[in-house]
Amino acid sequence: QGLPTEWGKLGDKAWDLAMVRERADVEKDAISKSETVHFGSLQALCHEKHAELNLDDPEYKGRIVFRGDQVKDEEGYHAVFSEQGTSASHAASTKFLDAIARFPGCAGEDKDARSAYTQIKLSEAPRLLGLGVIPSTWISLPKSRHPASWAGMKDPVVPLLCNLYGHPLAGLLWEKSYQEKLFKVGFEKINGWEGLFVHRQLQLFLGVYVDDFHMAGKAANIAPMWKKLGELIDLDPAVPFSGNTYLGLLQEDTTISASVVQEKSDAFKVLMDSKVVGSPATPSSSSS
Repeated sequence: QGLPTEWGKLGDKAWDLAMVRERADVEKDAISKSETVHFGSLQALCHEKHAELNLDDPEYKGRIVFRGDQVKDEEGYHAVFSEQGTSASHAASTKFLDAIARFPGCAGEDKDARSAYTQIKLSEAPRLLGLGVIPSTWISLPKSRHPASWAGMKDPVVPLLCNLYGHPLAGLLWEKSYQEKLFKVGFEKINGWEGLFVHRQLQLFLGVYVDDFHMAGKAANIAPMWKKLGELIDLDPAVPFSGNTYLGLLQEDTTISASVVQEKSDAFKVLMDSKVVGSPATPSSSSS
């Protein structure tokens, strides 16, 4: 369920069937030019969304991923990748955003990035990672996805064109890309909190967990900021915090008492006016 749609969607941007070659020929060319190339395969997956909620009518999602655990180079050796990792997302930062959304004059909304990783072309990787060049990646498609024109080919492969889920660098490339876009519209990183950003001028906070964007702050500024981000990142329509599921938790429509509002509003003002926004009490290990 959903797999045929996923195959069709990826086939339009993740590979070009017209660029097919025999794997042996690609290997031979790479060796003759002393170049490194990578070879990998795909895996079709199907899973239940929000399985932790035990819904009566569950929704299933299909996804085609790159087999990052079985990448070989032109000599047949396992490929070696950078050890750089991606940022964690703190559960405490989500609670902070949820509280901000319930202050007077504030609100909170979620948006998902559509097929987030695949919004990035692999040709962008050298610039995003600060590298001169990265090896080209060739993939083998399941025989059921071979067109008739490939009949007679021994081991056909096509170049991987976009950043596909499962690639060892996929998460890092996505993080570098979306952060670059956030900085363009005025967001800054918050010291001590991975995946949390602040826009001081518009008094907005944004938490990012992979493809989930969790924004809270001045209600009047949220829609204009979504519009700006939508020009740089392909995003789904906004969903209010209330009644939405985020990180496996169903959010309720609640308010904060007057005394707490006063206390937290003062803290909010301090955060917004501070040169450095951070939380030394947040350990790096407490991620969601």
